[in-house]
Amino acid sequence: MADEAKLCREWIEIREETTADHFVFRSSTVQIPPTRGGRRGLELSESGLAEAKAPGPTDAMQSQGTGRWSLEGDMLHIELPGWAGDYEIEELKDNILVLKKR
Repeated sequence: MADEAKLCREWIEIREETTADHFVFRSSTVQIPPTRGGRRGLELSESGLAEAKAPGPTDAMQSQGTGRWSLEGDMLHIELPGWAGDYEIEELKDNILVLKKR
C-alpha cells in the first residue's frame, strides 16, 4: 500500500527515464538537470487536488490545469487533463515516483 503522505508534493517528470508504459518522476526538491523543451510536472495535494504544470515563458513551472486525485492501495486515480487515468504505483520513495499506466 502506497504512503499517501509521500505522494503529496510536486513531482517533475524525467523524460530520459520514462518509457512507453512507465512514468518516472523526481521530487521538485531534487536538483534536476535542464532539458530541451522543459519538463512537465504533477502536483498532488493532501486535499485531493491535482495540478498539471509545465514551463512558462521564463521556464518557471506554471499551472496548466487542475483536477482531482485519489488513492486505493497502490492504484492512483487522476482526473486531470493530460494525466487522466489509473496508474499503478511501482515505486514511491522520498525523491522518486514510478507510475505504470493502466
